[in-house]
Amino acid sequence: MAIKYFVKAAVSEFQGDDGKMKKRYQSIGVVMETKHGLMLKLESLPIFAFKEGAVLAYLNVPEDKVDSKPLDKLEEDIPF
Repeated sequence: MAIKYFVKAAVSEFQGDDGKMKKRYQSIGVVMETKHGLMLKLESLPIFAFKEGAVLAYLNVPEDKVDSKPLDKLEEDIPF
């Protein structure tokens, strides 16, 4: 089963460094591709994020992880 989407919900707000209000997101599950179609797996349900009896969630496409420094490129002399 391949993950097609990550499911994230806005759970709170905070004031950013620029003074604007921003949302904090929490991962609540995944959408997977199965032989019978798409399947939603909820791993948590943030009840404190309920607004008017519902939680709104976003589907985010998985991004490729980028290694900032591959292990074979690390310095051999560690300074400690």
